[in-house]
Amino acid sequence: MSLQQSVEQNGPRFRDIHDPIANLPRVPRWLQLVAATKQKMFQKVFVVLVVLLVVSVEAFVAKARAQQSVRSVSMALDPVLSRSFPRDFKKIPLGTDYGTGSDEKLNKEVEARRLDYLEADLMSYLKEAVSTKKRPMFTTALIAGDAVILDAIAKAGLLSKVPIVFVDTYTLFPESLAHLRELEAHYGFKSKVYAAQGCTDQQDYYSKYGRDYWMKDIDKYDMLCKVEPMNRALKEQDSDCWINGRRRDHGAERAALPVWEGKKLNPLAFWSFEDCWSYLRKHNVPYHPLHDVGFSSLGDMHSTLKVDHKIWFTYGGERSGRFQNLVNKDGSAKTECGIHTEIKADDLKIKEEVKK
Repeated sequence: MSLQQSVEQNGPRFRDIHDPIANLPRVPRWLQLVAATKQKMFQKVFVVLVVLLVVSVEAFVAKARAQQSVRSVSMALDPVLSRSFPRDFKKIPLGTDYGTGSDEKLNKEVEARRLDYLEADLMSYLKEAVSTKKRPMFTTALIAGDAVILDAIAKAGLLSKVPIVFVDTYTLFPESLAHLRELEAHYGFKSKVYAAQGCTDQQDYYSKYGRDYWMKDIDKYDMLCKVEPMNRALKEQDSDCWINGRRRDHGAERAALPVWEGKKLNPLAFWSFEDCWSYLRKHNVPYHPLHDVGFSSLGDMHSTLKVDHKIWFTYGGERSGRFQNLVNKDGSAKTECGIHTEIKADDLKIKEEVKK
């Protein structure tokens, strides 16, 4: 083998004093292979980590979008109504100043325990009603407390055993009727709707009584559009247990309300308005669209106003926007429409009928 061939295969035998690179110790071949292998491994690991990071980010984004999508779909919101009222819990005030740091954590834990207790009681009342009463029924006015009860009835699997009754006064907000359809779609039930006797629809009611019948005689209006339809519902359903959403913190005639009241069941009697919203948030329950724009409670258009968020969770605050500019015949401020004051709890009959 010539010197040139030897140099080409094994490298020069002598270091070149003028070339510092050439003067460095030669790295063994096996070490070069190890280094190259490690470099390739590091490159592969780096690529894998980058891919995993990208996949994780995409999965997170997809999950977030899916959760938002499921939230909307699960509410079965009416697409037309949702354009104006998408239902955003951020628009609903909070009733508690949780504080910060450990205070916030502990206060929210207290609230969670309280809500668990209230939920357990609510479920027990509903199941007791179904097991001990013959024909329970639930009336909804589509307000926050009613949303709680309806959701609990559905979660308890009692929708087939408890008819859902709704009274259309023909003077309600259009959004109320649209929301009723949303609830029917969401929970899979068909409500039993009652209205003024002898009227086929709103236009028929207007043609017979006019749009301002409530201004002519509020008591006759209440009897025609609220009390009589409700009494008819109770008779037709032959109910011995009227489930409703009245609470003590509504104030006025409801301040001393019990849970079991003759043939009426008030399962939320000891709940607060804040408790209702805590439940709705926790379970992502569909609620009346007009709550988002300031209405704490919903009734007739002509007598319901928005309520300042600062008042919502005060005693009697929820209903402070109801029965505006309406007075009873004795001059006192109106706080009830007559459904619960005129229909007796012991036999579910209109008081006037009993007098006769």
